[in-house]
Amino acid sequence: MKEEHFIRDIEIKNFKCFEDFKAEGFGRVNLIGGKNNVGKTAFMEALELHLTSTDSFSLAFSLYNLVRRRQSSDRRERYFELDFIYKNSSKLELKINNKHIIVEYHDELDDYVDDSLDENNSDLKYEPSLKLSVNEHTKVFPINRIIDRPPMMRKPSNVTNELKVNFISSTITDEREIAVLYGSLIDLSKESFLNESLKLFDDNIVALKQKAIERGVILKLLLKDQEYPVLLSSLGEGINRYIAILSAIWASEDGVLFIDEIENGIHYSNYDKLWEIILKVSDDAKCQLFISSHSKECIESYARVAKKLKNEEITFIELGRNKENKIDSIIYPYEWLIDEVEQNHEVRGW
Repeated sequence: MKEEHFIRDIEIKNFKCFEDFKAEGFGRVNLIGGKNNVGKTAFMEALELHLTSTDSFSLAFSLYNLVRRRQSSDRRERYFELDFIYKNSSKLELKINNKHIIVEYHDELDDYVDDSLDENNSDLKYEPSLKLSVNEHTKVFPINRIIDRPPMMRKPSNVTNELKVNFISSTITDEREIAVLYGSLIDLSKESFLNESLKLFDDNIVALKQKAIERGVILKLLLKDQEYPVLLSSLGEGINRYIAILSAIWASEDGVLFIDEIENGIHYSNYDKLWEIILKVSDDAKCQLFISSHSKECIESYARVAKKLKNEEITFIELGRNKENKIDSIIYPYEWLIDEVEQNHEVRGW
């Protein structure tokens, strides 16, 4: 299946831990492995940044979301730092398909062109800024307007991105985010899919329920042995992860989903069940997946289930450092991965 929106290759220069990196040959489902701090999450963030940036305005918005998600789990926290440009570099570049993204640091704000900024404020001329370019669309923004996101930095209503992109982080997912993802399932009439899938992991679960309250939504689970639904938070991290992941696949229909450290909160005995659902449903949803893991058991399960389902649209992306201490990759297509795992070769890190 050759979906037009699928990412097949990437070139990264000076983004986070990547100085000069190229990789190609991605499939529909891509598992990313490697030792700790080798750039698995940063690799997915580079792909996400590309997908969510249609012009310089949406790129500014995407950079804000990137910084916020990694630096603070407290939504009230207002202090963030610019940390997405490699070491002492002043310019990062991403090239994917026919799109070229450039983020360049400037000491002075010499050509800011957003009408929402007060042009009479001469002090802004000396404010550190970022020149943001998506192909030929270029604008310059003060750094504090990006990382602090005052009202004028909200995503412009005239900037649209039809591709559905979601990112499930390595930590427990906020229930408000799950509620939004679950809302996509409701729109697609896929509630029964989620409930039946949850029963595979815990046959005591009957269904996920939403309770509307004045300030939002509370998620609850109906259990066989309970008269009334119980709070989702009372059942632990594993169920939270299951629901977030399974809801996000359909929420990313005809789009791309990123899942960081998929094994977190998931017992190893459930790996095969989870991979079977992921591989089957992502195919139905025409969703491309990039998933990171550092678990040998999880990688082996991935290969085992792919072979069982005869799903050849998978890859394993192994990140590691080469002799020059730069991050490089080995892309294992289906047959190569199956052969390596069956021969008990190590494919987790260099």
